[in-house]
Amino acid sequence: MGNGEMLEKAIDTSDLADGGLLNTQQANKYIQMTIDSSVMLQEARVVRMRGPVQELDKIATTGRVSQLKTEGVAPETLAEPAFAKVNLSSVEIITPFEITFEALEDSIERGNFEDTVISVMAKQSATDLEELGVLGDTGSGDTYLAGLDGWRVLADDGHIVDFEGATLDRAGLSAMYRALPDTYKRNHSDLRFYFAPAAVQDWNDTFADRPTAAGDEALTGGVAPPYMGVPVVSVPVIPTDLEGISGYASGPKLSFGLLTLRDNLIFGIQRQIRIDKDKDILRGVNIYVISTRIAVAYEETDAAVVGINLGLTV
Repeated sequence: MGNGEMLEKAIDTSDLADGGLLNTQQANKYIQMTIDSSVMLQEARVVRMRGPVQELDKIATTGRVSQLKTEGVAPETLAEPAFAKVNLSSVEIITPFEITFEALEDSIERGNFEDTVISVMAKQSATDLEELGVLGDTGSGDTYLAGLDGWRVLADDGHIVDFEGATLDRAGLSAMYRALPDTYKRNHSDLRFYFAPAAVQDWNDTFADRPTAAGDEALTGGVAPPYMGVPVVSVPVIPTDLEGISGYASGPKLSFGLLTLRDNLIFGIQRQIRIDKDKDILRGVNIYVISTRIAVAYEETDAAVVGINLGLTV
């Protein structure tokens, strides 16, 4: 079942007449559609928030907790886990749109046209949520992206590798992998690199000229080669027109990349989702607003590496 079909089965416009709050089943289907429409959200740990603010408990150890046993002698010290919290503070996102009475009357889909338009707008809003989750920056001049700090900005509190305009190759991936503390490499299968499609293509092309099986796979396969067994994931919302930062003056054809554990990416979405409907008879339109609240975080910023000033083949 496609995302459009899933949403249309979840939401019938007749349900909107008595208020736009989706029931639990509808909200869960909407959230799943949002996740399935996004690359990064499929990778992340999704938290269905009970309210606008939620705390997640995390437990860690500070080092070795085991010791040799001595017969008849109690241990001199007992290990204590370290407790901390991850705070998710959500922002409200709305998707307002309208459909004219004339469009509703003239559509060959008739009664299904309204559901179809709502489905299309909801799928686009899912892409918008991913964009905010990745690129959100409270210092941005873009009022939408200024709503919260996303994973790119939050990664500045982790580890930074400056490509200084170099394109993505083995040396760059190696630098990012080395920057990640070894303690986070234990769950190696959960690690992921995230780059824009153009950067992934640069990495893939470094294999394409090799007269080897890996070269053939790079030319004909649909997945870029991993580095050290870590998948290199293509994320279309990562921009490729950035200016240089941190003293690097060139641009504006630059990008960035991230390395972290999938489970370290936290995406919170409040379960109370609304699709409200109103009518403006003077203008001859139906007005709709999709409303939800989201939050993003890293469980451990120390487990995030960001590669900045990444060049791209023109």
